[in-house]
Amino acid sequence: MKAIHCFLLQVIMDPEKTEVYQRWDDGFVVRRMRKDEVPQIIKWIGSLIPVSVDLDVILDMRGEDVDGFYVGELNGELIASLIETPLAEDLRFVGYVYVDERFRRKGFACRLITTSHDIATRRNWDGIVSLDALQYVESMYEKFDYKSAFGTTGCEGTVPANADRYTSGSDAVGLVEVNL
Repeated sequence: MKAIHCFLLQVIMDPEKTEVYQRWDDGFVVRRMRKDEVPQIIKWIGSLIPVSVDLDVILDMRGEDVDGFYVGELNGELIASLIETPLAEDLRFVGYVYVDERFRRKGFACRLITTSHDIATRRNWDGIVSLDALQYVESMYEKFDYKSAFGTTGCEGTVPANADRYTSGSDAVGLVEVNL
């Protein structure tokens, strides 16, 4: 059995509305994600963790005038993604944060997060942000004063019905441990 990350997402992906949220002098742009870019985002995230088809499904159910699906381009090349979605009036989820390996450690993920924060501020939103983070990005989130609340472990294999977190005897293999 594979651990699958499923997220409830609210989206707008109208190809005619590729709104640019922010531009920088070095050629980096944060803008609204287009539906034709979703396969690339799924490929990126799928290289790190197992993913389901939830992103495609939600895109087909999109509403109007909803922010939250962002991509980063550098000189016209798609290099980054971030998805933010409301879960409740005072709770938002951020996931699918990814920067192409060639462009990591250059501040692009921080620019995506900052742009997302700026948009929420302009909309007078004030609440809690929940993040799905792999350990290697935890230090980046700490720069924004996010704190780990709990950890999870994704597993693959068969777990006996009588197993608990303190007993062994399964062939489950830990895939990734995530501290949130």
